[in-house]
Amino acid sequence: MDSRGQDRTGGLPGREPEQDIAPGVTPTGRDDTYVARVARGAGISTLGQGVGRLLGFITQIAISRLFGAETYGFYSSGVAVVTGAQTVSRFGMENSVVRYVAHHRAKGDTPRVKGTIVQTVLITLGISLALGAALFFTAPFVATHLPNSSPEMATVIRAFAFVLPFFVFMSMVAWATQGFQTVTYAAYVQQFARPALFLVLLGVFYLFGRSVTSVIAAYGAAMLLAGLLGVYFLKRLFPPLFDRRVPPKMETRELFKVSIPLSIATGARYLDNQSAVLILTAFAAGAPVGIFNAAARTATLSTIVRFAFSGIFSPIISSFYARGELDQLGRLYKDVSRWIFIGAFPIFLVIVVLGHDILAVFGKDFVRGESALWIVAVAQLFSASVGTTPRMLAMTGRQNIEMVATTSAAILGVIVSLLLVPHFGIIGAAVGMATAIVAENAGTMGAVRWKIGFWPYSPEWLKPLIAGVVAALATYFLGLFFPVHIPIVRVAALGVFLGMVFLAVLLLLGLSETDREFLRTFWNVARRYLPRRLGRG
Repeated sequence: MDSRGQDRTGGLPGREPEQDIAPGVTPTGRDDTYVARVARGAGISTLGQGVGRLLGFITQIAISRLFGAETYGFYSSGVAVVTGAQTVSRFGMENSVVRYVAHHRAKGDTPRVKGTIVQTVLITLGISLALGAALFFTAPFVATHLPNSSPEMATVIRAFAFVLPFFVFMSMVAWATQGFQTVTYAAYVQQFARPALFLVLLGVFYLFGRSVTSVIAAYGAAMLLAGLLGVYFLKRLFPPLFDRRVPPKMETRELFKVSIPLSIATGARYLDNQSAVLILTAFAAGAPVGIFNAAARTATLSTIVRFAFSGIFSPIISSFYARGELDQLGRLYKDVSRWIFIGAFPIFLVIVVLGHDILAVFGKDFVRGESALWIVAVAQLFSASVGTTPRMLAMTGRQNIEMVATTSAAILGVIVSLLLVPHFGIIGAAVGMATAIVAENAGTMGAVRWKIGFWPYSPEWLKPLIAGVVAALATYFLGLFFPVHIPIVRVAALGVFLGMVFLAVLLLLGLSETDREFLRTFWNVARRYLPRRLGRG
């Protein structure tokens, strides 16, 4: 592959495996570059993340409104438990499947591509079944031995134990599609299908009962159906998957070499984001957990941009590093980090300026979480500003460093939460979560600087900072005189206004050549690509 991203390696059989981001020449005949590849991949993923987060946000509001803060709190605690179990069950294999599918595919080794997919899915499914059984049988003991004993948590944990295998299956199938250097199908499965199905099924199961088990049943059914859709997409990408004439070749040692340290890092990252919820559950299950979860989920909306870039940038990092093209990788890393910040900053500003109105959409009780919202939002903005540093370590063979950084941060977050939650409740949980997030990202950023020599920041960052300050001040003063006091209307109108002012000021300050190329490609994706794909079925 040359400096402009021309693919000279050949490919594996399949149906349109990576038209959205493939190197070489685009379907329109124009020469392709890595900037354009990142923009197309990020465009598809951002659209998916945006729709998925919007549907998820609507679903959370529906649960809180239909079932109340208490039920929403128990549901939030259960999601924290099953997400942790799902993280353990994956055992870091999501990183292995992306890395080695891309690796073997580049060499035209179809049997090893098939073996990687089959083995990672089967291993994780086996772990999830065993762990689900353990959760089911130990649930009563765990629930009754919490500092804030809550027998209802036993029912919640047992219900989520049945959901776990479906959750793991859907996740691994979606990750497998990303090994083909496309994020389109993962976005369809995880960001479109799953949240849409959950929202629809929530209404269906609500008719059969208004308990937390109805919510969990809808959650599990959505996971199962989305996972089956993922298998269909994976078959389109890789037809030999079910071809018995192509025997799979297993690379067990290589898979575990990558997955073991990264499973620890992934588990630590889970603790960064969920340990505060679990600890708050132990001391104050129910409504306080629901209020904190609403605030924390709202604060994490800015991470949509970083996640959108991580999926497509990971295999590109691996490709650049394998060929020793560190100069190009360093320049692209700096650009990608700035683009992530440009996308995340206005979302953060909307959260901070309109936080009270956003939480009021969940219900009047939820505005108690506004301070927690601000604390976690600041930490998530710092996370966005350092870019894809954890993926940079993982994709360049430094997964052990990532493991140490994330594990240390997770332990620090747990300690802070344990110290503060019993005395300060929701605020203590927010400080604990923020501490873990900041520590992890500071550690991985320092490791990238130390080991690879890359740094995400540059003078170009002043432009989005100026644009953000102007947009936030204009929105704040407009909000003082805004005639409508309905929370959802204020959030929609003032949020759009802030985004438009931010973009206008940013354009007035001027864009670099790579910024303009990225914006053109991203806009083309937003304007044409996704509707065309959906229209084709």
